Amino acid sequence: MNMQFGIHKHRMEALVDGVFAIAMTILVLEVKVPELENPRDGAALLHALQHHLYIIIAYFISFAMLGLFWVWHHRLASKVKEIDGSLVLCSLAFLSLICFFPFAAALFGRYVFYTPTVLIVYLPVVGLILLSQALYFYLAIKRKLIHEDVSADAVRSAHKHNLYACGIFSLTAIPAALVAGIATAAVCAVLGGLLIWRAIKA
Repeated sequence: MNMQFGIHKHRMEALVDGVFAIAMTILVLEVKVPELENPRDGAALLHALQHHLYIIIAYFISFAMLGLFWVWHHRLASKVKEIDGSLVLCSLAFLSLICFFPFAAALFGRYVFYTPTVLIVYLPVVGLILLSQALYFYLAIKRKLIHEDVSADAVRSAHKHNLYACGIFSLTAIPAALVAGIATAAVCAVLGGLLIWRAIKA
């Protein structure tokens, strides 16, 4: 335990896992089963499901992104032996954006063609990436928080892999983003390109 701060690392990890689990579960609550006047009307069911298409797409994209950010956080957290106040605050800010994902996904599913929706959806993503960057740089400075057998290269390597993964995910999301319009696809392309460029420079 970090006696100075008084919170065990495993308590923080449990909170992170719990928040991710709840946020990822809440995502599916937005996917509603269509109500039909005639339950045996297959054509009506398909027509109703078409209205849920964007919500379903938003669910899968958001679930994949949350899974990616969980892996990202876990990779860096596995290198940490103890935590301090700044690390806790950074993690809490990170989790606050994770909790925002179900709302952003629901908004994207219902109002996919509106430009403000794109901004609201991608702002937390950019925020999470910036916080992850801040977490990495903080750990690079506060070497005493990292396990003695973990080298600076190992931390840098984990960070590079995280950046590459998010960059590749953003690029592969372009086809799905085209459904929402050119602006959304452009955001994915720019974000993916910047992440991969940052990974190369890391």
